[in-house]
Amino acid sequence: MRRFALMLALALSTAAVLVGSAGSAHSSSSFQVFVDETTSASATGVTLVSELEGTYDVVAKTASGDGTYEVWAGGTELDHGTFALTRLIAFQFYGCGEVTDEDGNRIELPPDFCGGRALFAIHYTSFTGAEGNASYEVNCQIHDPGGQAPPGTSEGVKVNARGVNFNRHVTGDNLFVMLP
Repeated sequence: MRRFALMLALALSTAAVLVGSAGSAHSSSSFQVFVDETTSASATGVTLVSELEGTYDVVAKTASGDGTYEVWAGGTELDHGTFALTRLIAFQFYGCGEVTDEDGNRIELPPDFCGGRALFAIHYTSFTGAEGNASYEVNCQIHDPGGQAPPGTSEGVKVNARGVNFNRHVTGDNLFVMLP
């Protein structure tokens, strides 16, 4: 996961120097997905901390990659384990090459840094050995230059597992990198 943080830091520090067109980016590409340590919350206040690194192909609806998770109630860890992407369910493409900060300033990024909403099927394994399936949604707010991510969306992860819906983004950054 440190690879993601280094990639994002490098991108932001060199964004002003890099000039490129995202015109070749499209919603039928293949992508790498990086989820830096991200916290999501349920309506009951239980939180999920997760990280992920993987790849997916939009046309083939395939996905592979691995992640880790921890479930917390306040300062008490309830569970932790690993998960694997099993397939891509859906992908909504926002574009590539730019992000808008909290003040409305546009920041240029490398043209292969892209945003969107990817919904994955995952298989998880708890440290206790319990296994199950869930959905894992990654939302990245990068978009086309001059555009914007859809209103009402936010950077983060949403997970629905074991009847618990972690549907509030708390912290974390995500990145989709278009593969050549």
